[in-house]
Amino acid sequence: MGLYSIIVRPFARRMNIESASKIALRYFEFVEKIPGGRLISRWIHNNRPVGLQREVFGLDFYNPVGLGAGLDIHGELYNDLNNLGFSFVEVGPMGADGVRRAVRRIQDDPQDDILAVCINADYLTAFTLAYDFCDFFVLDFSTTTPFSSDIVDAILDARVAEDVYKPIVIKLPKIISNTEIEEIADYSLMNRVDGIEARDIGQVRLIASYTRNKLPIIANTHIETPKQAEEALKAGASLIEVRNGLVREGPQFVGSILKHLLSVFKNERTSPAQDRGDVESQRPDA
Repeated sequence: MGLYSIIVRPFARRMNIESASKIALRYFEFVEKIPGGRLISRWIHNNRPVGLQREVFGLDFYNPVGLGAGLDIHGELYNDLNNLGFSFVEVGPMGADGVRRAVRRIQDDPQDDILAVCINADYLTAFTLAYDFCDFFVLDFSTTTPFSSDIVDAILDARVAEDVYKPIVIKLPKIISNTEIEEIADYSLMNRVDGIEARDIGQVRLIASYTRNKLPIIANTHIETPKQAEEALKAGASLIEVRNGLVREGPQFVGSILKHLLSVFKNERTSPAQDRGDVESQRPDA
């Protein structure tokens, strides 16, 4: 049993997720200050298990599990959180002022692995400021700031002027009709938007079915168990993000997901061969 389980988890399980996230972030900040803490954490929480690598948006991910936005809101501990086993970290959500502060930190402490930024205000300015310092960009739309093709058009135009192509992902609002989701999917496919971040399993299934798996999906679906992570991937997600499970359970949560997924994928790879063997044994001439 680690320190997180003793000190933080009893409180984190009773609090609302926002309050619990603040306490968890302070704990991870404390661990960062321990001499050699970052190196030890990276060694303990291996984020490169053989068999889970995948390419999405043209980026190479060590595994499909990332940290969702809402924990490292200001881009303070992305490297330390990445060392918990994640293949990528999404900081934010933030606007232009938040990006300016985050960029100063990134310049002092460049990211070790894939870093995404979630932008929810001042979209074009924030995108332009972050472009040289992040690996992909999540445009967060909500009920208060509905999806706007004009906003995305401007960002896509700005990307054309850059020397290096970087992926852009649209994050769906929590409350949105199926028709609106399909319209955003159509827009994405026609305008070189690289993926969609979905808020629940229903959205994941709809997008995967409607686009025939042509549009990568990040499942940001409040995953709190390894089984839910498996379900999101099987529903059609290319990547998943967790936050609640990490905050409620502690650093070992990511490792438990990776271990579960390795077991599931290993069984899926061996099952067809076993099935063929069974068929062969049932033939009359076997």
